Order: sequence, then C-alpha cells, then structure tokens
Amino acid sequence: MEKVSIIVPVYNAAEYVGKCLESVALQDYKNIEIIVVEDGSDDESPDVCKEYARRYDNIKVYHDKCGTAGAARNYGMSKAAGDYVMFVDADDYLTDNCVVSELIKKMENVDIVVGNYQRLWKNRLLDASKNSGFAGLNMNSVDFAFGGFFSIGTLSYAWAKLYRKSFLDSNKIEFGDYRYAEDKIYNYFCYIAGARYAFIDKKIYVYRRNEQSVSNTYRKDGDKDWMRIAQDLQDKIDSLNYEKKQYSQDEIENYESIVAWTIYFAAFFDGKMEYEYSTGKIRAVINLLKRYASYDLTKKYLKNPLRYTKKIPALSYKIMLGGFAFLMKCNMYLLLSLGIKLLVDCHIDERLSDTGRKED
Repeated sequence: MEKVSIIVPVYNAAEYVGKCLESVALQDYKNIEIIVVEDGSDDESPDVCKEYARRYDNIKVYHDKCGTAGAARNYGMSKAAGDYVMFVDADDYLTDNCVVSELIKKMENVDIVVGNYQRLWKNRLLDASKNSGFAGLNMNSVDFAFGGFFSIGTLSYAWAKLYRKSFLDSNKIEFGDYRYAEDKIYNYFCYIAGARYAFIDKKIYVYRRNEQSVSNTYRKDGDKDWMRIAQDLQDKIDSLNYEKKQYSQDEIENYESIVAWTIYFAAFFDGKMEYEYSTGKIRAVINLLKRYASYDLTKKYLKNPLRYTKKIPALSYKIMLGGFAFLMKCNMYLLLSLGIKLLVDCHIDERLSDTGRKED
C-alpha cells in the first residue's frame, strides 16, 4: 500500500487547525503520515497540534521557525517518507474521509491529481469553478494553461492536489522564498517540467477565506514580489530550454505567455489593492502601474501584447487583459486607474474572483 505524506504548515491558526487535522486524520486510506510544521506561532497553535499528535499516532509535529508557508512546506518535504504528497493549509480542511482514497485511484501514469474545491466565506460554502472547464484540453495548449492557472485557477494552488513525490524530487521542485503566491510559481515549475495531470470531478477541499492571510493583506511594494516571481519563471524557462533543448517553439510561446499573463494580472491585482487600501487613491494607482512598466521584463512583454492575449480562449478575458496590456504599453495610466476604480466601486472585481469577497 503506497504511502501518502500530508504536510500541514501551521502559524497562528489555533482557531482552525483542529478541524483541519481531524479531517486529515480520519481519512479511510490508512497508510498516511501527517507532518505538521508549527512555524513559531504566538497563539495556542502549538498546544492544539500536540494534543492531536497525542490522539493520532500518525501525526508528527515539528517546531521550526521557517518564516513562510513555502519554507514550512519544504521543511515538511524533507521529513516526508511517502510516495505521494499532499499540502493542506491549517485553516482549511478536507471535505470527507475518502478524499485521499479517491485521489490515489487516479494516480496511475500521472504526476499530479487535481480535485475541485469550495470557498468558506462568512459561514457559507460557495462552489468554485470546476476544473472540468479545462481538464479535457491538450495539456500543452494555451487554453489549458490559461484555464488552469488564471480564469479557473485550480492548478495554481498547492492544496486540493496529490503530487507524485518522485516527480518533485527528480525535477528539484521546491517552494521559493516568497512572501506570497509561492504555490503559484511552484505549480508553474511543475507544469513547465512536463507534469502529467489527472482530474477528479469532486469537491475535495474547503478553502477558508481569511482576511488576515498574507494574500489578502495590502502590500505597498507588491510589484517587487510579483516581478520576482515572473523573472524567476522566465529564468527557469530559459535555463531548461538551454540545458535540455526540450521545448518546441509553440511550447516556448505557451510558457512565455504565462509570464506575460502573470505580469498583466499582477499589475491589475496590485492596482486594485492600491486603490482599496492606500491613502493616495488614483495617484497611488498611477504610480504603481508606472513602477510595473519600468521593469525590463514588463517592457519585453508589452512590446507586442497581442501576441500573448490573442490566443486566450474566453472573449471577456481576451478583451480585458488585452486592453489592459495595450493601455499599459501606451502609458495610459490615468485611464487604467479610473477603470480599476470603476471595477472596485461597482464590485465587478469580486464577481471575477473565485476566492474573492462576495456581496452579502
């Protein structure tokens, strides 16, 4: 019976981690080790983790000040003895006790099995978009990449997946030292390394929308983090292609489209955050967009934005993202900032986001 390692990074999650660990410990698949990495919490999280380790023999708790969720997951991977790996965040939980069993059934001749998920927002469970929107497409296609990482986004998250550990090890895929979005680039690296995917049409994971999480926190210098992610992805594509000559021209264009989309979405997302939380409002958004446009990598992907947006399958995204990139290219920052203001004020951005806020 193949072994599954489930890694749970914990930081200040005393209110939720018990439900998380219970959902994992009660899985009907029995060959599971649960690796809890307690990351120097200053609430009661360490005590809760110790209590669950006393209750269940397969829970091991490690205390280490890793500093980020990615570093904590890497630490957990260094302790993992499983053939397969799952990542579960401490404030989330699995939907029922047969999740692992059903993922294992699909883990034949593939490297990653992906399930669907639900959002928990204000005590309501809301269904996210299903992976069936792209799962049947050619995995090397633009449609698959855009659906998987952006419009639907299921591929972007470390959770709601089962990974083949030998695939991660052989391709030396680790979480980077990023303040946020470390799971997105982790899965980018899996994709460009040629991961084989399978999908199950079942909601296996509940993602808790936490207003205090890093991804929902305003960051004045968010452009530095996103552009570092985009540059690291570009460097990985360049190095793999140079070392192995493994990519066709179509594949390179597909992978570089992901870099372009990451920059376009990041500039929009950070512009939205800037408008919502900064004191400068429109002027602050304009300055942020100018900073994004000043990076050499951004300049590369703004030379011909149509090249990277014309193949986007959904017309609404093609128009929105293509228009945004074109206006960035033309330095029309005021018009873009007013457009962001309209989207936020009219709550249009919330309806575009799978894990975003919902109106009461």
